[in-house]
Amino acid sequence: MARSAIVIGGGVIGLACAYALTEAGCDVTVVEAGELAGGASRGNAGWVTPSLATPLAAPGILTAGLRSALDPRGALVIRPSLDTGWLRWLWSFKRAARPEQFSAGVQALLGMTRHTLAELDGYLDGGLAFEMHRDGIVAVARDRSAFHWFDDTFAELARYGFEGELIHLSGDEARTLEPALGDAVGAATRMTIDRHVDPESLVRALATRAGRILEHAPVSVIGRGATGWRVRAGDESLAAESVIVAAGTAAPRLLQPFGVDLPIVGAKGYSITARGSGTAPSSALYLCEPKLGLSALESGVRIAGMFELGRTDDSVPADRIRQLVDDAVPYLRDWRPEPGWETTGWAGFRPATPDSLPVIGEVPGHPGLFVAAGHGMLGVTLGPATGRAIAELVTGRGVPDWVAPFAVDRAW
Repeated sequence: MARSAIVIGGGVIGLACAYALTEAGCDVTVVEAGELAGGASRGNAGWVTPSLATPLAAPGILTAGLRSALDPRGALVIRPSLDTGWLRWLWSFKRAARPEQFSAGVQALLGMTRHTLAELDGYLDGGLAFEMHRDGIVAVARDRSAFHWFDDTFAELARYGFEGELIHLSGDEARTLEPALGDAVGAATRMTIDRHVDPESLVRALATRAGRILEHAPVSVIGRGATGWRVRAGDESLAAESVIVAAGTAAPRLLQPFGVDLPIVGAKGYSITARGSGTAPSSALYLCEPKLGLSALESGVRIAGMFELGRTDDSVPADRIRQLVDDAVPYLRDWRPEPGWETTGWAGFRPATPDSLPVIGEVPGHPGLFVAAGHGMLGVTLGPATGRAIAELVTGRGVPDWVAPFAVDRAW
């Protein structure tokens, strides 16, 4: 008899888990409080970027974030409150940003991203159809000095055997590679192994092979049943041998009754997706000075960025959306969004842990209850490997060595 599993969460993490479980022979039901790909999986840049998969909690980052707390145009903004949970998160974030912990986080994420590209290729080999681009990501800047943090990050990855490659380009070489770039670009670096996808198309492709899908079914109860677990989702009562909580920022609330205090907070980000006039980028671009990502998608150019910690409202402020365009346009030769682009503005919350590492594993003391949450800005990058790890854990194949740093009960 097939092993049964309920996956809570209809974003890229939940669907990657559901797909891998289905491929492993499990009988899977996915429950989503809203719509599939309706949260952070909808409007993100869609980058699959092992070259940038390092912890946000890095030496000096807390000082920089607090310094920009009052800057309405800051790309990284930390807005602390007096809430004890939030203060505890900030304290853990500060500890995780120490050099030795940062290096450990780099190694942990590298161990995970080594599985990502093969898993993505496996999706295609298995017949899934989704939008994916394999031509790398090009980081551009007005001046080479803007790459100092970038070079330091890559050097840290290289210390641990990262297989990727950086190709440094002059401004003219960058414009030859990507004709959409304007004269303001003075230097560039191409990350060769990275890719980008349309994240919503990826989620919906995974959903075609992820078992039963229940949308608009918020979970109110998770509990033990006579022979396994029971979940109340919307109007339905479901039963399964295993439950996987992959619900992003909702995961702490769902797991609190089981004595799990997950330090996951929402980090707000913004994007627009628009067609336009002029020469549109054909590749993914990272703009170093404003810290924005541009993704060339079939639906248009997506401009995404900003990381606001401490925000709880789900509004889409017009000034933040306009800032995306105002900050991106100077790097482009002549591309401009078509009229009405303001209506494409999006905002969402990435589930962020203080050490910038996801939480993946079984809840101690509760056999059959698993967590896959807290992936921050790396959901698309880490999703395929997370799905594979959860499938191996649920089906009893053991804990892969590279999953150990992401344990539910690790020290924060």
